[in-house]
Amino acid sequence: MPLNPVIWLLLDSRSFGGIETHVLELAKGLLAHNYQVKVVFSNEYHPVPPLETALNQSSIPTMTLSREYPNTHPLLRLKEAISSAEQHNQRPAVIHTHGYKGSLLARVTRLIGYTNSIRIVSSFHAGETPKGRVKLYDALDRFSAFLSEQRICVSRTIQSKLPYRSILVKNFVPKAPLVSLASRSVAFVGRLSEEKGPDTFIEMATHFPSQDFHIYGSGPMETLLKEIAPPNVQFHGHQSNMNEVWQSVDLLLITSRYEGLPMAALEAMSRGIPVISFELGELPSVIDTGSNGWITSSPEDMRATLNTWFSLSDAKRSQIKYHAQQTIELNYSTDVVIPTMLGVYGLKA
Repeated sequence: MPLNPVIWLLLDSRSFGGIETHVLELAKGLLAHNYQVKVVFSNEYHPVPPLETALNQSSIPTMTLSREYPNTHPLLRLKEAISSAEQHNQRPAVIHTHGYKGSLLARVTRLIGYTNSIRIVSSFHAGETPKGRVKLYDALDRFSAFLSEQRICVSRTIQSKLPYRSILVKNFVPKAPLVSLASRSVAFVGRLSEEKGPDTFIEMATHFPSQDFHIYGSGPMETLLKEIAPPNVQFHGHQSNMNEVWQSVDLLLITSRYEGLPMAALEAMSRGIPVISFELGELPSVIDTGSNGWITSSPEDMRATLNTWFSLSDAKRSQIKYHAQQTIELNYSTDVVIPTMLGVYGLKA
């Protein structure tokens, strides 16, 4: 029986965030549907990026262009990789890019004529407006997107910033076991940067001095946050494996200023951990206030909702946890979304 076509997932990755989680689960899901998958990194970093380690542990093939073709100009490395794969009858049918670096590299390779028979699909994950030099690259990424056959956005807000037609495809996570009731601990999970609003999380903690608040992540605001945090906030730093961390989380607080459809929210809810969030991106379509979590309109509203959560009985909290998990299993699980993604690729589920 002939093998299914080869799919490359192309990105630049140094840390582990929402895009990396997405790529890891996408690769696993495609393999489960009997497609040949290779995750292609544009650049080599030291230490080894967490995503590369996770992929190796899952026996998912990877390739790092700067490592494989160190004497080739960076803009020509993907072309060389495609030529080499073709010699081994492994030419990709689809290159799915994530992030502006991977997307721009694939499109440059297209302009020099080396991906004409390959379907390029580009995903747009970022909801915030970047600053500095990244703002220029982001603009180039968006305005050159016509060179990709398909453009995927994970939220309608992100879609509105793209000047070309795109497809809305949900973020997704694998099914996970239900986390039992923890000690009513409240967590922030993510990069400690302005767009994620960790300062608002600290503000929430000041109003509930008898409750435990935990921050999982690192970033440029970390020093400042530690200076202003009350004693009931614990900083745990960057986490390379959240699977163990989720076991001690009872509630996830999303205090971001910008979001699409954050993977942290889906990961939490897949384990039955409810989310309280501001009205951001696609979260209002995931969270049914009072049933599986809460959408709040302001810091004052979030504070009142937190007070409600702390006052709920264990029976009511267990009911909300169950509804949160069911929402993900029925609408945002790998089994549900991968067939949609294969349709975007022009392949059979």
